[in-house]
Amino acid sequence: MAATADPGAARIHWLTAPRDPDLRLHLAARGDAAERPPILFVHGATFSGRMFDIDASGVSWLRAAAAAGFAAYALDLRGYGRSGDANWRARAFANGAGPTCTGPEAIEDIGAAVDFITYRHGRPTALVGWSWGSTTSARYVAGAGRDKVASLVLYAPIFAERNEAWLAELADPDTPGQRRPLGSHRRITAEDMRRRWNAQLPPGGDDWRDETVLQELARVSLQDDSTARTVTPPGFCVPNGTLVDLWKCFSGRPIYDPDKIDCPTLLVRATQDPTSTRSDMLALFDRLGTAEKQYLEIGNGTHFINAERRAPSLFSAVHAFLHRHGSTTKSTGES
Repeated sequence: MAATADPGAARIHWLTAPRDPDLRLHLAARGDAAERPPILFVHGATFSGRMFDIDASGVSWLRAAAAAGFAAYALDLRGYGRSGDANWRARAFANGAGPTCTGPEAIEDIGAAVDFITYRHGRPTALVGWSWGSTTSARYVAGAGRDKVASLVLYAPIFAERNEAWLAELADPDTPGQRRPLGSHRRITAEDMRRRWNAQLPPGGDDWRDETVLQELARVSLQDDSTARTVTPPGFCVPNGTLVDLWKCFSGRPIYDPDKIDCPTLLVRATQDPTSTRSDMLALFDRLGTAEKQYLEIGNGTHFINAERRAPSLFSAVHAFLHRHGSTTKSTGES
């Protein structure tokens, strides 16, 4: 694994993916001095780790976490953002290939990043999982990573509540009640991004988001995919493995056992979020195995509150929780 540094930019680490020596995983970092307590951010179903480091309007969570004293890392799971070169993507996204970046594959990638960070800092890391990333992070902590994570934050968590709007989105129109057939990936345009985000804003809520944030997130997401401008309108590839998990979750079927999570855990959502609902979050909260658990709602925000004007409220609440429950004990060897 190699590291490069660019003054004024995030530091980049490249990791070899488990069981796939041809795949390099992209890990961005800010403030990653070895003596600092680390945080690993895990993205959701659509956007890469770029979501946590948007260079506009003060909404970079990596910068905010570094300013709060943490070593902040954001992982691109396989097939997202800058993980996987053109040759790897051509194979993974070939016609006839099954859904790319399934839950188990994502969990392996998280494990590789956690092992790297733990070894580099000599202590367990905190883990922040967003949206679908809440399910992969929780499954990792409940399983292979149980003794490797100091504390867990599930932001906009998804657990096991039936969600009719999402089921309609994912359903096969020719076979009611069944998930539509999935190829390896789908494409997301800038207009797709705007339409989904805007649908969550209430009347008069246009000022919840700075327009430059949306434009910058679209710009870098398209930039990271060399094939994005080979289609009209331009669209970046997004792996479809996530949709297998989401279909189960939104059908009311748990895909992990929260009772196996025994590290300090914070659940946090925004009140205007139709994907991560209050009732689903509280059902998850009640089933967590840890006694050190909290839940929080932040007003005037959507599923994307970390990129909205209320982002500082989210950042400060999460940082305060992690400072209280972070690891201060050095690990005794390589994980």
